[in-house]
Amino acid sequence: MNRVQCSKCCMDKSDPDIVFDDKGVCNHCHQAQKSLKENKKKKKHDCLMGLSGGVDSSTTLHYLVHAGFNPLCFTLDNGYNDPRADENVRKMVRKLGLDHEIVRIDQAKYRDLQKAFIQSGVPNIEIPTDHILMAITYEMAAKHGIKKIYSGGNIATESIMPATWSYPARDLVHIKDVYKRVIGKELTGLPVCSLLKWNYYKWIKRIKICYLLDNFDYNREESEQMLMREYDFESTGEKHEENVFTKWFQSFYLFEKFGIDKRKAHYSSLINSGQMTRSEALEKLKRCPEYPELGIEHQTMRYGRHHHEYFKTDKNYDRISKICRKIGNAVGRNR
Repeated sequence: MNRVQCSKCCMDKSDPDIVFDDKGVCNHCHQAQKSLKENKKKKKHDCLMGLSGGVDSSTTLHYLVHAGFNPLCFTLDNGYNDPRADENVRKMVRKLGLDHEIVRIDQAKYRDLQKAFIQSGVPNIEIPTDHILMAITYEMAAKHGIKKIYSGGNIATESIMPATWSYPARDLVHIKDVYKRVIGKELTGLPVCSLLKWNYYKWIKRIKICYLLDNFDYNREESEQMLMREYDFESTGEKHEENVFTKWFQSFYLFEKFGIDKRKAHYSSLINSGQMTRSEALEKLKRCPEYPELGIEHQTMRYGRHHHEYFKTDKNYDRISKICRKIGNAVGRNR
């Protein structure tokens, strides 16, 4: 048979040098596949994605891969991951054929830091986990030469959260002050990220955090149904409840100790994005949140409540960040 057009692409003998193999595939296709494979080897991963096994990060991963990205995935194991969430992650990365790393930290030192925050009486006792996760994320991106980190964070479900209910996890000085004043020694042996290192990653290494879901009309309930169909995903409950300690923190610690019900902010975000009605939210709020018992509930309530007694430097971040950004831009121009 005197073939005139490739059986795989649409190139034909209008190129006088075209050659076909015994299956009718042209030399251009063979060269294209070779180039694509070589390019993938040069840069195996084009972004970094942290996975919790919850709806937001899982949906982000789904969209990333279907958009043609090849993320390096990782999960932080702080000893409190819901087994259903871990299984959700395993099923997704297996089906999508992705590289996935489980990052384990020193459990004894982590529990010490966690204990310090619980005994300190500050509202945001999730700061240790959130800070360690931030430090690990930037460190992994820098190590692998990755410039983009994708997060499951999104405006649709997170547009409302009072600043008075929390405190930024990036403040390492605050973390060290809580630890030293409660435990009585310096904090060592855990991944941390100082103010200068944070700015180094952002402005010198040019590592950027991207929120993919903000580019879609993101609906959390519809996305969870899609994940169930595509990956046999199992629901772990309300927002952030894929981690047992986070669920306890939101549903017991904040609710019982400070009278803060984070569901109000979560539901209000959903109301504003059209994913829940006000009447539905108010009906749900009639029921007290359910929490997993950790065996420390009574002891936790005995500690005082302290909002402002520990050293804080978060106000310095924006000012110093502006200076570092100028330095980073100057360095970039001179490269």
